[in-house]
Amino acid sequence: MNNTPIPRSLRIVVTRAFWTFLCVALITCSSLSTHAARQKGRAQSSGAIDAHTFEILMAAQEETENGNFSAALKILEAVKDSSKLNSYAKSQMWNFYAYIYATQEQYESAIASYKNVIAEVDAPAGLKMTAKYTMAQLYFLIEDYPSVIELMEQWVRAVEQPTATAHIMLTQAYFQNSSYDESLANLLRAIELASKDGKPIPEDWLRMKAAIFFEKNDTKKTLETYEELMTSYPKELYLRQIAGLHGELGNERKRLALYDALHVHGSLTRESELINLAYMYIGQGIPHKAGRIIKSGMHNREIESNAKNVETLANAWVQANEHREAIPALQNAARLSDKGSLYARLAGVYFDTGDFVNAASAARKANHKGGLKRAGNNQMLLGMALFHLNDFEAALQAFRQAKESKIIFSNARKWEAYALSEIKRLRTIEQSKFRLNKETEDTLKAEENYLEAIGHRMILDVNESAPTP
Repeated sequence: MNNTPIPRSLRIVVTRAFWTFLCVALITCSSLSTHAARQKGRAQSSGAIDAHTFEILMAAQEETENGNFSAALKILEAVKDSSKLNSYAKSQMWNFYAYIYATQEQYESAIASYKNVIAEVDAPAGLKMTAKYTMAQLYFLIEDYPSVIELMEQWVRAVEQPTATAHIMLTQAYFQNSSYDESLANLLRAIELASKDGKPIPEDWLRMKAAIFFEKNDTKKTLETYEELMTSYPKELYLRQIAGLHGELGNERKRLALYDALHVHGSLTRESELINLAYMYIGQGIPHKAGRIIKSGMHNREIESNAKNVETLANAWVQANEHREAIPALQNAARLSDKGSLYARLAGVYFDTGDFVNAASAARKANHKGGLKRAGNNQMLLGMALFHLNDFEAALQAFRQAKESKIIFSNARKWEAYALSEIKRLRTIEQSKFRLNKETEDTLKAEENYLEAIGHRMILDVNESAPTP
């Protein structure tokens, strides 16, 4: 049995019709006085009520109208087992019982009384039909849907012009019984009858139609029905349903357009709705819109600035190549996260902007926090950042650690070779500089010695040439 709740106003259709039939039952009882007047003076027959019985029933009716149901039941009890009551009179009495019980919401007792009405041989055909219809209503109220179906199908076959309300009751009963084809057939018949009378299709009938198609897994028809609802009874709720159904059908752009309209209208205020819209934009390759939505939502305190949401924001900015926005977002997300993966991503963004100092710093923080799924990639990035900073020895160590990953082993080995080559080149340069410096120093020393020797010789020459005193 289907547990899908029936729309409230659809249940109102049932209860209103139910009380209408109770009024008919009361009118039937009220007409007893006219009927008895016609029968007065005649011999009692199968289709007549004697004056005494009539007076008792009228007394019960008066108590009922005054709300004295217990008193009315006592009056009826006094004649219930009377041998003077014929079948016709008993049918009227049981009808009165049913009315009183139903008015008191004693539905089981009311149903039992209506069954007694139908069982009476001389009960008027119209009264029996009314009893069946009202019983069906009562069964609906106690959620005995198979009994509703049985009685209403009998009633529909018996009357010349079944009402739209009767078909709606069958629609609901079949729906709750998971008989969706029969439910739909009765609903379409009710809509046809209403259209013939020039009446608009009630909103809840269309909602029921959508519910039936949904249970039949007919998403396209469900969508068409909600579009019909949106045309006749425009509501934000139906626009949301239409957007969701477009998503079910794979029409992601239409879904996004409708949710965007809701967002522009200010109808999306819950965090889940805004985050969902952001994901839709990311999925459609418009990450900068996703970033703006989340950033605005956090600013307006509609979206919590927790680790997950901040990470989503950062991802949006990264995909949009909005580095100025991505860096602070990733910094916040990385601090909030208990793993180093976001620091690794931050390192990548820094590297892309040419900020190798911060790239290396973020990569080291990622290693320190740990929990990296691709630790080798982070080591590789650290090595490249250090390489660009000309810290070749540290870069070499990073590349050698990156080689532990089979996935990037080949690239890591190439970068290791580059680093070694640079180290060797720098060592060669240093050695050459050393030799050059040594040679220069030796040359200068030799020149100094030479000049010193010349100076000394010149002094000797001067001394030798000077006259002796």
